[in-house]
Amino acid sequence: MFSFRSKSKSARIASAATLFAAICLILAAIPALAAAAPAEGEEPPLPQLAFEPGSYDFGLHEVNRENSQTSFQLRNVGSVPAPIYSIQPVGSGSSAFWTGNSDCFSHPLEPNETCSIQVSFNPYEVAPFSVQLRAESERGTSFTAQLTGEGGRPALTAATNPTNFGSLPVGSGGVTKTIDVTNEGNMPGGAFIAIISGGAVGSFHLLDENCTGIPLSPNATCNLQVSFDPISTGAKTARLFLVGDGEGGVQISLTGVGLDPVAAADSSSGASAGSAVVDKPRRSHRARPKAQRAHALRQRRRGVADLRLVR
Repeated sequence: MFSFRSKSKSARIASAATLFAAICLILAAIPALAAAAPAEGEEPPLPQLAFEPGSYDFGLHEVNRENSQTSFQLRNVGSVPAPIYSIQPVGSGSSAFWTGNSDCFSHPLEPNETCSIQVSFNPYEVAPFSVQLRAESERGTSFTAQLTGEGGRPALTAATNPTNFGSLPVGSGGVTKTIDVTNEGNMPGGAFIAIISGGAVGSFHLLDENCTGIPLSPNATCNLQVSFDPISTGAKTARLFLVGDGEGGVQISLTGVGLDPVAAADSSSGASAGSAVVDKPRRSHRARPKAQRAHALRQRRRGVADLRLVR
């Protein structure tokens, strides 16, 4: 309550002016308050929220190995406070995304106020992913942002697997073959070591290669030179391993047969002799030299003359 009795005239005038100004402010605010307040039986405005940015692409990441994360801002773009009940990825493939640290649940967002939410991505298969990040508020309202990403991995594949070196005599010096390896995946990958192991490792030898030490881009090809020189007779098998980081390696089966060198040589000689007999041309009498034919003719005539004298 204002009292004017104990004050001077000037003070009473100032107090009256202050009171008058306060009353004017209250009267001016009444229409705005009336407009903002819902009419009887009318519900208040629904919350309005928006993610910033409205979408995010995590790009290409190796399956089950690489995590990527980003942060979203959630803004109250409406006219009433908006409580946040949940924020989560939804849709097919949503298990490749998950939310982390957030300050969105401590209190309702006032108009134009923001909070933040951390989102991570780790693909579980070689495929594209597309889901929604959804925030839920009161009275069933929800607001979304688009999340995309792709899972990948390298896939090294040998052009000839198994690689068969055929049959060779023991100690023959061997044979060398080139094995091409192509990355048929959608991510670079490679191997840090190439080694032959298992089975007849003494009969197979890695001579040279350009597949280790540098990543192989998708659709690119490297090659390995492998020799087979059997050290004993019989079927021979081994495996060529390209050991890669994670799932980037490959194993190639190597096969061949070692032959007895003596038996192989005899078989080769017999085949050569048979070929010589078969291929030897026959000489007809027409192919004999002219002098030989004349001599034979004189001998036949002399024999006929001697026969006449005897008679």
